[in-house]
Amino acid sequence: MVWPKPDISNRVKLPKKLQFVKWLLFFIILTLITGIAFFLISKHDSGTPQWTFIAKGMIIPIVLGSIAISVRIYIYGLALEKYEIWQHEVAHINQNWQLWAMQSLIVLDSHCILPNSLTAEKILNDRANLDVTIDKSLAFSDNFELKQHLESILFSMRGVLSQLPETESINITIYSSPQAYGSYFDSEIEQVYKTAKIDQSYTLSHHIITYTDAECLTQWIDNGQSALQLIIINNTLSSSDTAFLCAFLLMDKDRYQKLALDIAKAEILRPMITTDMDKGIEQMVEIQSAMQQVEQFWFSNLDEQQESKLIDKLARSNFSFEEIYKLGILVGNQTQLSYWLALALGSEMVTQTGKNNFIAAISQNQWLFTVLTGVDKK
Repeated sequence: MVWPKPDISNRVKLPKKLQFVKWLLFFIILTLITGIAFFLISKHDSGTPQWTFIAKGMIIPIVLGSIAISVRIYIYGLALEKYEIWQHEVAHINQNWQLWAMQSLIVLDSHCILPNSLTAEKILNDRANLDVTIDKSLAFSDNFELKQHLESILFSMRGVLSQLPETESINITIYSSPQAYGSYFDSEIEQVYKTAKIDQSYTLSHHIITYTDAECLTQWIDNGQSALQLIIINNTLSSSDTAFLCAFLLMDKDRYQKLALDIAKAEILRPMITTDMDKGIEQMVEIQSAMQQVEQFWFSNLDEQQESKLIDKLARSNFSFEEIYKLGILVGNQTQLSYWLALALGSEMVTQTGKNNFIAAISQNQWLFTVLTGVDKK
């Protein structure tokens, strides 16, 4: 399954042009048939002058040929006009699909906290000296305090929120892995929110999940909600994969532009969720124009075979790989939730470099592709 864009390119075909050789042959054959017919008639009609049959034998093919050519030109003109109208309609439809594919959420702020304190800036400036974490599951220390880090995240977001109207509301959505979930988490959010003295009102929902749930990004893009979205991914306790905590403060792009803001860090374009990797990449290249400018790639929760298959497809699609960041090397073992970690690091990398980033992950046996771009300052 890919984006539901219909294939409409060949519904009306370009009409065939008039071919001079065929029409010349048609005129010759018509002349011969007419000439033979009048020759046979003249054999049985001795009273009519011979030049009359000759004149008719010449005029009639010209008249019939002219009528046939005129009708053919008229039909060709109608078909060509229909084709041009359809091509204009196809261009309009394709433009609408491109606008649809380029719809996005604005990243006002993002944070990720890892046991090894990895950041996009460290990856960019000191990658050669980073510890290799293949097949490791990094864990936070015993003195890790979740509340303290939540305070750090919300206090850092306060500067962004202070530039927004107090009437804006915030939908806080928490995704916790089963091991990291705790009912106390909701009350801690409430306490931290009050401590941070954030003016905007909020609603809170808490979900225990083991998969990505990237469909929520698509829903927020399509619904065009005016409320801010604060997404917190709580994977702080885990025995099989690397622990992390990350958060995103997101806003609908139309709302962002209406408020005439200039505080965004990145844009999350409409994600592609598909079981067909080849068609998914091809469709993104076709109608999501920012995909063609991607230079930095993030792979999350992919095995070696999946990575190899994806790299081969991207190479055949003429992508140049400035950088490929594999979370398995940078942060160790991953789960489906690690997509959000890659998204957070990718958002930071867009802020650092201004270049388009591409996130590739596997969730529920489906490919999940997301393009991150900088925000147009116009």
